Amino acid sequence: MKKLVNYGFVVSFIWMGFILSISFMEAWVKFRVVSLDLPTALDVGQHVFGALNMVERLFSVFLLIVIFYKFTDKVIVTAGLVIFTFIVAQSGYLLPELNEHTQLIMQGMEPEKSSVHKMYILMEVLKLGALFVLGLRQVKLFKEN
Repeated sequence: MKKLVNYGFVVSFIWMGFILSISFMEAWVKFRVVSLDLPTALDVGQHVFGALNMVERLFSVFLLIVIFYKFTDKVIVTAGLVIFTFIVAQSGYLLPELNEHTQLIMQGMEPEKSSVHKMYILMEVLKLGALFVLGLRQVKLFKEN
C-alpha cells in the first residue's frame, strides 16, 4: 500500500490526460464532424462523459485515500478536496442536468437555456489546474523523501 501511495502522483497526471483528451479534444472534435448529426453526437457524448465520470469517481476515491493516508501538506489537501468536491458536484448535479438537456434535444425539443454547461466547463478547467498543482506538489514531496 505504501508504494502505491508514494506513486499516487501518477494518477494525477493520468487523470489530467483523461480530461485533456476527452473534455478538451474529443468533445470539441465530435461537434465539428459534418457527417455526424447532433442527436448522435449528443448520444455519444453522453456515454463518453458518463464513462469518464465513472473513472473520475474511482480516481477521486483513490486520491482521497492517498491524501489522508500520507499527506498533511496544505496545498495537497486543499487541491484534493477541491477536486473531490467538483467530482461530487459534477456527478450529483451537473451531469444529470446535462443528460436531461441532451435527452430533450435528442427528442427534438428545444430545452430552456441553462448555465450548467458553462459551469461544467469551468469546473473542468479548475479541476485540471488543481490536478496539475496536486501532481507537481506530490512529485516535489516524493523527490524529497
